[in-house]
Amino acid sequence: MSLQTFFTNATRYCALIVASAMLVACGGGGSSTTENPPAPPGTSDAPTVTLGAGSTSVSYNTGTTVTWSSTNSTSCTSTGGGGTSTSGSFDTGALSVTTSYTVTCMGAGGTTNNGITITVAPSAITGVADAGSGNVRVMSANDLAAGSIISISGTTNYDGTYTVVSADNAGFVIAHAYVANDTTGSWQLAGGMVAGCSTIGDTGAIMLTTVPSRFNGVAPLAVFFDAAATTATTTTKPFHELEYRWDFGDSAGSPTRGTTWSTGSRSGGSSRNSATGPEAAHVFESPGVYTVGLTVTDGTNTVSNHCARIVVQNPDTVFAGTNTICIGATSVPFAGVNGCPAGAATAQQPSFPAALSAYAHSGKRVLFQRGNTFTAATSGYLTETGPGILGAFGAGSAPLMRMTGNAQILLLSSRDTPNIKDWRIMDLEFDGLSKTDCVGIDAEGGINQVLILNMNIHDAAIGVGLNSDLLNLHYLSGATGHAMFDEIAIIDSTITPRFNAPDGWEVYASATRASIQGNTFGNMLNDSSMGSHVVRIPYMEKGVIANNTIARAGQNQLAIKLHGQPWCESNSSAGTCTVYDNETPPPTYTYATNTHPIGIFNTLSGYTEKIIIADNKIIGADNPYTMSVASQNLNSDERLRDIIVERNWFVSGTGTQLAILFTAKDMTIRNNIVDMNLGIYKTFANVFDPGTSPPSNNIKILNNTVYGGAGNEFVGVEIHPTATNISVVNNLLSVPAALNPVMISGTGASGLVQSNNLLSNSPASLFISASPVNPADFGLNATSPAREAGSSAVPVRSDFFLTGRPLGITDIGAYEY
Repeated sequence: MSLQTFFTNATRYCALIVASAMLVACGGGGSSTTENPPAPPGTSDAPTVTLGAGSTSVSYNTGTTVTWSSTNSTSCTSTGGGGTSTSGSFDTGALSVTTSYTVTCMGAGGTTNNGITITVAPSAITGVADAGSGNVRVMSANDLAAGSIISISGTTNYDGTYTVVSADNAGFVIAHAYVANDTTGSWQLAGGMVAGCSTIGDTGAIMLTTVPSRFNGVAPLAVFFDAAATTATTTTKPFHELEYRWDFGDSAGSPTRGTTWSTGSRSGGSSRNSATGPEAAHVFESPGVYTVGLTVTDGTNTVSNHCARIVVQNPDTVFAGTNTICIGATSVPFAGVNGCPAGAATAQQPSFPAALSAYAHSGKRVLFQRGNTFTAATSGYLTETGPGILGAFGAGSAPLMRMTGNAQILLLSSRDTPNIKDWRIMDLEFDGLSKTDCVGIDAEGGINQVLILNMNIHDAAIGVGLNSDLLNLHYLSGATGHAMFDEIAIIDSTITPRFNAPDGWEVYASATRASIQGNTFGNMLNDSSMGSHVVRIPYMEKGVIANNTIARAGQNQLAIKLHGQPWCESNSSAGTCTVYDNETPPPTYTYATNTHPIGIFNTLSGYTEKIIIADNKIIGADNPYTMSVASQNLNSDERLRDIIVERNWFVSGTGTQLAILFTAKDMTIRNNIVDMNLGIYKTFANVFDPGTSPPSNNIKILNNTVYGGAGNEFVGVEIHPTATNISVVNNLLSVPAALNPVMISGTGASGLVQSNNLLSNSPASLFISASPVNPADFGLNATSPAREAGSSAVPVRSDFFLTGRPLGITDIGAYEY
């Protein structure tokens, strides 16, 4: 027997190296209950969740207690903590902004969410005074700090949004000319849910919830938006069967990269200012006030609100004067010249680690000179909390940080700093020089709110590494301040492997509320496989992987490998978690009796869940499999649920055999275009052997277009005998000259639904192009038998290009005409 724990993955890794339903009340206590419709005969009832609070409206910097209870559930999790019992409570702590909490309860009948919002009332201003130099001192008890963003209302002259210049317990200073005898009003932290704003539309049918991860901060500001607690009377699966469309209120887009994504399946056409799905994320790159909208429909009923206000500070204000440091490698820069801000501190320091040690402190912006090369014989560290920026100034190529030793280039946090947050790492180039132990950006401890933007990381064993096993090691060895990485965003970056190396990941990262968007990952030099998995996600709760180009995983590796945290054998001794990796487990290790993961996972669901994988271009090479959404192997009980894979463009390589392999509960695969022309022994989707994990259940494979090209065997969907409730509907497969092509192989254990699928030999009879190459080529021609031949009963509200469905009768495949 091989006994393994979380230490195994940690060692392996190191060896390679606010509910807007709207539940807003005024005064007194409050409660809400969510119930699902009665279960059909012979099935279990869905859980109900009831929430309450000592008060749903509190004054600034005070808190309350939130309680929950449930029925028909076996466990619950809360965004506010409080354990995993079917009932419980937690203290909110002192609140400075209106905050939403969600409780999710699981049972044999499914999963139910409910949310509650605690509104923070504005604080009274007792007076104002002239602070000199064009500033005003506002008298009011507070715990603000320089750089806080506040809004003032109810005054004669001072209404507006300000960045705090300085503050003490009795008052704070803002930049505004003093006016005597002003009527006093109130202030509150900027951003938050707009007072008096409510959801409009068919609110009796759809109960919309919007929870931003944060409401204010300095640009560039990454914000994660969660609408997974939205419910509807027409479906028990709102995560999958409602269509969510976001408007981030940021039509100007990126100042340097424009209004559309330049990567992914719809390069040049996919807007940065919008997104679909119950989970979404956006980076606000320019200062300003943004109102974020969400529209949700079930195809008949529609609701929307524009109630989330995000306030983004100007970095030139937050990091004014010597809070910005300009660093040159070969000479001392001049403030106010060549892009170094006026008033900034300046220094010459060719060593990247030395520069971080000297200058990368809380509240600092450290800018490296473009066109310069900085060396890293050892690792550079960020171990203080932000806000902070590591970035670039001047003209020319990005500052180059070159690893001359054999270690991580940048290390985030440490065992002793589990709670740091709010850093932006941007506009730099990291060169690992193909060192075997080099990681571009790594973490040695807990850190939240990290934005990795417009980075170029290459020739490193790992591009970005966020290893949750290391956090668990810290936690179980006594450093219990560590928690799962949260609010992580990797955006608009290029990460490529060591040339012809057989191992290494571009991204190896676990997190909650994670966003990986607009990136180029993998080998872009030729058509060969390189490295290991391109993007490997060991654990993720609430995430978006979208608009990326992900290319050419290593031989026998995957472009995307999404798995979960192993569950523990039921006879594990107290404080330990017995799991099995590459050794055959005993019969006692089974999902039927295994127990929840421990350590940092105590307050998490234990499931990789609520993930959107959308709008990516995924390119194959010599590797046979392209994407896996399943346990990392058959011996490990890892659980995944609520996954949506949509609008991706799969492009095969010469070794491609399978596009998607998965073992999950509640998974939807829709509107994908899969070009397997170059592949061999081709299969589109495989509902795979679960091993020790729960068998797949409730899988929807809908409206996909698959092109097999000429020759070789072809299977549309292969279904393992243990799988239940698999639906294969409205799929279009073109497999000219394939050997014995079949739409579906296997029936599963029960509940197979198959209808309105079309298997055809001739692409010329189906598509605009007889030899399709690009997504537009797969459009349906005027006489295509796929036109108006689909089932409108499936909940697919739009197509690959976000054209609404149906237009008349639903079309088969990923396009609607």
